[in-house]
Amino acid sequence: MKKRYDNTEKTLIAVKPESIQRQIVGELICKFEKRGLKMVACKMVAPTEKEVSRHYPDDQEWYVSSGTKTWENYKSKGIDPGMTPVELAKRTRKRLLDHLTDRPLLLMVWEGPHAVALGRKTAGSTNPLVADIGSIRGDYSTESYEIADDLERAIHTLVHASGSIEEAEEEIAIWFKPDEVLDYDLITEDVFYSHDWGRVKRHK
Repeated sequence: MKKRYDNTEKTLIAVKPESIQRQIVGELICKFEKRGLKMVACKMVAPTEKEVSRHYPDDQEWYVSSGTKTWENYKSKGIDPGMTPVELAKRTRKRLLDHLTDRPLLLMVWEGPHAVALGRKTAGSTNPLVADIGSIRGDYSTESYEIADDLERAIHTLVHASGSIEEAEEEIAIWFKPDEVLDYDLITEDVFYSHDWGRVKRHK
């Protein structure tokens, strides 16, 4: 019996409105395909503010986590943001609600071993200015916190990628019904996740 690796995860990847406007959706999808991940769900929506607020909830834990990252980024540049981390995160959430409401958003579920970590690495740092070349934000963005603040809008991060397995499960449940996430095989999965494949047949 052929041995196969079946310890897989699912992650939510959302192509944001700025990427759709730039018509780079296909190139971004290619990044995840070339990683070896498998798309198991996909749809385009124009979310309401209520739907976006479920994705970015009014949650103290999220405020502390998100705001601390933003606050530390300011401090690393010698900038005093004049706000606490929680205040910064609340401002970020408000801007995200405004940015994503009633604009096209492409939602996808990708599956594979380490899907969450690979999704985040493929997306790159949430500060595009320091994102690694080869990542989506490193290759396709000139954005920075400074630009976003000057324009008083959400930072253009091009894509959203779930931050943990638990977060992915919660986010997928917000946007997809269970029967919208498909279970199917790809031929390439034999190469990636099994041992005995593709051997040359020797003539006897």
